[in-house]
Amino acid sequence: MSTTLNVRLRHDEGALQRLLGQIGRRGYDILDVTAHLSADGKTFDVRVEFEPFIPMAPGKPRPVEVLPALCRKLADVVSAELAEPAARPPAEPPGNGSPHAPRPPAAKPTGDMKWDE
Repeated sequence: MSTTLNVRLRHDEGALQRLLGQIGRRGYDILDVTAHLSADGKTFDVRVEFEPFIPMAPGKPRPVEVLPALCRKLADVVSAELAEPAARPPAEPPGNGSPHAPRPPAAKPTGDMKWDE
């Protein structure tokens, strides 16, 4: 399951590369990155979607809670925090058209042949 990290980053040369390098070196796989330059041109608001790819032990993924503190150690990072998990939409009842929904029974053949003329 992926997690989202929101980072405010100074607009300095190589700042974004250093941020992404820090995340990758710490054992997290980057899935998506979005960066928006602020109106004054001094900072970026960066959204990074990631998931752990190096398990600490079999069946135990690397904790995501430590990543904001690791990112805040970078000189160009103003703030870093994990985004709140999005609420999942409620499940739809069966018969919603999914491939796993039960199908109505097929019509039985009558034996009559119809010819188009």
